[in-house]
Amino acid sequence: MALRLRYEIDTPERLEEHLHLVEGAGYFFYPEVSAAEGTKAFLHVSFTGGAEGVLLRGQVWARPSNGGVWLELRGAALWTHSAPRPARIATGQLILAEGVGHPALLCRLGDVSESGARLSASGSDLGEVGARVRVTLPEAGPLGGQLEAFGQLAWTGEGEVGVEWIRGDLASRAAVRRLIELAEEEWEGARVASHSRGCRCMKKSALPEVLLLG
Repeated sequence: MALRLRYEIDTPERLEEHLHLVEGAGYFFYPEVSAAEGTKAFLHVSFTGGAEGVLLRGQVWARPSNGGVWLELRGAALWTHSAPRPARIATGQLILAEGVGHPALLCRLGDVSESGARLSASGSDLGEVGARVRVTLPEAGPLGGQLEAFGQLAWTGEGEVGVEWIRGDLASRAAVRRLIELAEEEWEGARVASHSRGCRCMKKSALPEVLLLG
């Protein structure tokens, strides 16, 4: 089962001070939680200063003896606070995805937002970039009709594809809202931690310089 964690901090710049980047991955310490090494993890960061939140994904990398976990967050180096994007919510919902000319495929959502979603599928299952895709929810809408969202493939990767919703489609809006509601329900009860006001990065005085002798 994936580990879902929330973290509150004032600004994106402050978050970057605590993300240790090594070969494209970011290593981040999360306090007062325990999980086995290798456990899949989602970290949703909220910025109290008003900036748009960010969703980072990865796994538990290490468990220090004094508590907490170190998270290895894939692709963290690609995230920058200068490139705002709609808030994404990690999820594991099962949906039915169907590309033009392809059979319907039962797969899981990786995350979802008002602008698009990440699907656990491949381009060969749904089509090429730009192809139209229909996402069907396993439940009916309030009026009894099937909930469906329509979009197009924005990118394809190894075992994952990105779908951008067609915003002008009214039926899609209702389905996307429901997908987001279900994703938010998965996060109920998630562990929440806040950046400590006593952290050394909050102190105005700079750390003393290190003198290299020899």
